Amino acid sequence: MNYEKIEKNILEFLRDYLATSGAKGFVLGLSGGLDSAVVATLCAKIAPTHALLMPTHLSNKANLKDALRLAKTLGLNHKIIDISNILESFCAANELSKQQKLRYGNLCARVRMCLLYDYSSEHALLVVGTSNKSERLLGYGTIFGDMACALNPIGELFKSEIFEFADFLGVDKMIINKAPSADLWENQSDESELGYSYKELDGALDFILKGLGNSRIPSDEIPSDKIPSAGILEFCKKRMKNNAFKLNTPAIAKVLRE
Repeated sequence: MNYEKIEKNILEFLRDYLATSGAKGFVLGLSGGLDSAVVATLCAKIAPTHALLMPTHLSNKANLKDALRLAKTLGLNHKIIDISNILESFCAANELSKQQKLRYGNLCARVRMCLLYDYSSEHALLVVGTSNKSERLLGYGTIFGDMACALNPIGELFKSEIFEFADFLGVDKMIINKAPSADLWENQSDESELGYSYKELDGALDFILKGLGNSRIPSDEIPSDKIPSAGILEFCKKRMKNNAFKLNTPAIAKVLRE
């Protein structure tokens, strides 16, 4: 990967989109994780960038420290908003238990996006997405939550490429080396939840997207170390199929006026 060229392309994308929009800058949720660190680093090179740090009482304290350190290093306008009270009120009103992890995690993501869009409206900023290609294809994200945004500069980069890109950009090694986590509940880990490492998943996703599993391609033309196991291929195909709706805009009925 030519990360110098990729950085140049992304910076041009950010610059052009911002100029067309008429907004004053960018805003993103800064978690202390890898993806948001890369996006913040890129955005800060183009225009004033704001970051909302939105922990809960369950969030890893180390992530908040990493996010704060990065915000100060990049000179971001940043604000900490503890969303615990918002979540508690919603859970009480909707009889939602924290043990219902999927619902609770989706709620966390949507509350954060609500705050980002409210903040963006107040300050005339663009909400920048931080979902990578691996997450998008697998549907590993919340529709109208962390997957919502005005623009996404890293949506075509696999997670395994994000690690390398972050190193190229000079992102803090402590952020690069930590285990990927959406930090939606205690000890949550992306790879443990998915059941495979991102390296394995990205290899399978790339294999599928390139059509290497197509019977028209002789098997002896594909290096054996590039052929994922049947299990992970089935896992990725199933998730891609079941979550494809997350990448589509809402369907709107066509009305015939006669």
